Amino acid sequence: MYAAEHPEIMWGLGLDPDTAAIIEQSAGPGFALRNLPADAVAWMRGHEGQSQCAWIPLAVWAGMPKSRRKACRAMDSLRRILVVDEGGEPVETEQVLAEGFLTAVSAPLTRYKVRDALLRVRELDSLSADLRRKTEEIMLERELLTRKSNHLSFLNRMLSRATASLDAATILTKARSDLRHLLPVDVLCAVFWSRAASGSGLEAELYMHCLMGPEENAAWQEVLLTATERLSGVKVADSRQVCLTPGRHMRQTPTPTAGRLLMLPLSAGGEGFGCLALLTDKDLRLAKDQVQTLNAAVNHLALALRNALLFRQMKSMADHDGLTRIANRRRFEERLQEEAQRHDRYDLPLSLILMDLDHFKVINDTYGHQTGDAVLRGTAALLVESLRSTDLPARYGGEEFAVILPHTSRDQAALLAERIRMRVADRNFGENQAEVRLTVSAGVAALGPGARSEELVSLADQALYLAKNGGRNRVVVGGPDEGQLGLSEADPDAAGGSPTVEDVVDAATAAEEGMPRRARQPGAARKTVPPLRAGGAL
Repeated sequence: MYAAEHPEIMWGLGLDPDTAAIIEQSAGPGFALRNLPADAVAWMRGHEGQSQCAWIPLAVWAGMPKSRRKACRAMDSLRRILVVDEGGEPVETEQVLAEGFLTAVSAPLTRYKVRDALLRVRELDSLSADLRRKTEEIMLERELLTRKSNHLSFLNRMLSRATASLDAATILTKARSDLRHLLPVDVLCAVFWSRAASGSGLEAELYMHCLMGPEENAAWQEVLLTATERLSGVKVADSRQVCLTPGRHMRQTPTPTAGRLLMLPLSAGGEGFGCLALLTDKDLRLAKDQVQTLNAAVNHLALALRNALLFRQMKSMADHDGLTRIANRRRFEERLQEEAQRHDRYDLPLSLILMDLDHFKVINDTYGHQTGDAVLRGTAALLVESLRSTDLPARYGGEEFAVILPHTSRDQAALLAERIRMRVADRNFGENQAEVRLTVSAGVAALGPGARSEELVSLADQALYLAKNGGRNRVVVGGPDEGQLGLSEADPDAAGGSPTVEDVVDAATAAEEGMPRRARQPGAARKTVPPLRAGGAL
């Protein structure tokens, strides 16, 4: 029924009527033959069905121009059957195939010959269909393999770049660049959290573009803090922002609502510790393999970031004193060596303060070691409050502290040391107990051209020794040459006299506030600097 209504079209080219009739009768009702004149130019397909084959007599084929035969050979979808005239010379199979024919049928045509030729057409069509299907499957597999290879290359590149650094900001900056090969990323921010030191709530670190506008900055902070509390189930007690793009110009950064926001949790060892925020196009649609690749990339990135955070934590523990939370002796020596090299290279001033808590053993013996620990923590906190971010306070050992002052002259360091001495004397370190007061003694020195860091420490230590032996609660500054006093016990108003540290502080304060210089209180100790000599240190 279906075959009769939609027959498969066969073409004839210059067939005589008897041959055409035999072909059509032998093919059966499922085929329809359309016989064209030998000089027909157009090869057409019928609307009733799909063309299958063309019957072409050898004489017609031989009489065709070469251009028409070439055009005919180019029609791969049309199976050509060569009809050899009765009594004509036999045609070799190689010649038949070379001319682009499927087979050759010799006259007189019979039902068997016609059906056999059409069977070959069917077999070839079936084989071609199988080949096309296999080819499509191979092409599809090849495309999938290519995509998988690209995704593996992407993961390998991202993993190798992420593990090449142990700095979280650097890893995130590289990740933003790498993720753009997978999807359009406009903004990448991150948040990491940990338990607060007080034990209540979380401490969150927000890694963001520090050059955002105020409104964009507040919006991204809100997104990251909300994600932290939602993923961890704990309120954020404290947070700080870390810059991902230092030293760059202010640029317009889209808000979290400007596109599609992907919030990707970060976990390692089954424990969540952070979240990535990716801002992409609003109309972004990810394929299944892209989602799998993105999840794999985030898992690799989470491990690299976790290692970076653990490394920072371990380095902080190795570089900081466990009690006072400031730099320890090892970090102090490393930093001093770095600053000394910078001093030699750029001829920048470098000063050092060594200070010691006066009668600290008495505090331990009187109030106990817990109070003594509180005093050490309080002193460290006071130093941090009094210094710049470029300065380094360190616990030098026991009750001794050291302060590295880059880009600071000896006189400036002396003023700072005196201010710290006065602040310590005015503060109560008791921590909810009886009032605990103490004083400090300090030695100040500056590094001269060509001097080594060891000489600077030695000179400051000598100055501290003299401050302790001179009655404590004072600042002593190391002088450059023997016999020359950096600070003098002489009256500052006398001819040839040099002002004391206390006088210098008073004069500077009075000048700033427009007030007369404060008179010395009775009994206050003057700060003396005996002759000191330590190589090239000043």
